[in-house]
Amino acid sequence: MKNIYLFFILILVLVPGMVSAQQPFSQTKKLVLEVEWEPEANVEIFVAEGQRFNSVDTLKKFLDKQAAGTTVIWDPGCVRVGNKPLLSSAKEIRDLSAYLEKRGIRFVVLPSS
Repeated sequence: MKNIYLFFILILVLVPGMVSAQQPFSQTKKLVLEVEWEPEANVEIFVAEGQRFNSVDTLKKFLDKQAAGTTVIWDPGCVRVGNKPLLSSAKEIRDLSAYLEKRGIRFVVLPSS
């Protein structure tokens, strides 16, 4: 009978810890990346989590701080004309994707409409 009580006590102590240890893996962080027009400077900038980035390099510095397993979702919207950050170069998109992949961050680009 003592063994049964000990068994139940161990379950009550160990199971909640095992469940809470598994939760972070099922809840990965998702960042939505947008491009906004900044009329004062006449440029388009990146926006993620309310922060603004004026170049791919400053965006990378922000993304470097994100945990592995994070998913960055980018919906660039319609096809734009001109020299736009990431939008004008498939190579820039591939480079950023490879850069993030090395850090364990998934980069998802939604197709333009």
